[in-house]
Amino acid sequence: MTAETLPAKRDMDRALIAEIAMDIGKEAVSHLRVQYPAAYKALGKSGAMSLRNCVHNQIMAALETSDADEIADRLKQRRAFRRKMHTAWDRIRDIQTHEDPTDEH
Repeated sequence: MTAETLPAKRDMDRALIAEIAMDIGKEAVSHLRVQYPAAYKALGKSGAMSLRNCVHNQIMAALETSDADEIADRLKQRRAFRRKMHTAWDRIRDIQTHEDPTDEH
């Protein structure tokens, strides 16, 4: 794929791209609702909106560059961020799970 064929380099209206990104976010929520109804129910309306907006925002952020090296670097940074975030979140949950609710600090 050349820089000329990437969405960021086409003459496509940014508002149209944002609409496409929002539609993809809505499709992700719809998929969750149909394929994983218990997870969707637990998510609630605000969680579904958060998922939809996260997908939209990541698509829009990805369009900020069409340089292959910058794209590869962004993907690498995103992977590293997710690993660190998941590790931290797992530690927080582990601490919360093993706390003694009767223990008064």
